[in-house]
Amino acid sequence: MSNGLPPRLPRLLAVTLCLLPAAATTVEADSLPPATHDVERSAAMAHQLATAPRSGVEGQSLILTMAVQGHAQSQYLLGVMQAEGAGAAHDPAGAVAWLSRAAAQGHGGARAYLARMAAGENTPAHLALGLTLRERGGAETEEAVRHLRAAAAAGDAQGLFALGELYAEGSLVDPDPAHAARLFRAAADAAMGAVLQTYRDAAGGILGRDAGRWLKIAVARTRTAHASPPGRNPGAPELIARYWVGLALLAGAGRAADVPRGLAHHRVAAEPGFAPAEFSLGLLHERGYGLPRDLAEARRWLARADAHGHPLAAARLAAIPAATVAK
Repeated sequence: MSNGLPPRLPRLLAVTLCLLPAAATTVEADSLPPATHDVERSAAMAHQLATAPRSGVEGQSLILTMAVQGHAQSQYLLGVMQAEGAGAAHDPAGAVAWLSRAAAQGHGGARAYLARMAAGENTPAHLALGLTLRERGGAETEEAVRHLRAAAAAGDAQGLFALGELYAEGSLVDPDPAHAARLFRAAADAAMGAVLQTYRDAAGGILGRDAGRWLKIAVARTRTAHASPPGRNPGAPELIARYWVGLALLAGAGRAADVPRGLAHHRVAAEPGFAPAEFSLGLLHERGYGLPRDLAEARRWLARADAHGHPLAAARLAAIPAATVAK
């Protein structure tokens, strides 16, 4: 089968569906595209199985399998199930994440569901729609800006950062570097607060027991930079914001973790030489969090952080024996 799903999955679903009790819930016909393809029938059957009495675990597993493999309809169904607590545990953050992935693939139902959530002042839904529509461009740019403004007005770090990018680029709005810098600073402060709260709550991600020292250094550098006169280092607000927003995404601070996006922000912040981001990338490579464990890369980033004055980088670098990275 060319769709990337396990070859026997549709047959397994068909057999399992025959075992469902007669009272099993069915998918509304107008919520699905024409079920002429095996994968679409599989998604419909998995949803029916998930919402059937005493059969939910199997259906959830099947839908999750297809959603992870990138099937937009399954992502949409899983998002709705998590949003409504029907056939899956109620998980608003997870719901927005799955609906966002489906909407990014052009799934109209997912976009419409997110729009209904946003109409109820759901900040994550505003953010998801804003980011998705910004990528699509074209006639939907005004709507993208509207949703990002709503997320930013609610103090969402990603919304503040994305809106700052728009003013820095001048692509969808009139360019305003000064306003962009203010938005970047606000994004950094919001993300920093979420990360510190996550650390205090002893949450997971990369915020292990030893995070207190390097977080303290990053906070001090951020506050020093924010206290500097505007214009002294024009690129600093964006780099600092990227660092904190990326760290929040990596740690799942305030909402579900998004490791790929968190890593992308960190790399952009680290490339010009922002030492806290270089240090974090070194730790990530050393621990294999979100990417393959690579001690050579860990040493490279930690050496860069040390060269740029990070006070913990030299000790961390020395703790990785050179012999362990020899090929």
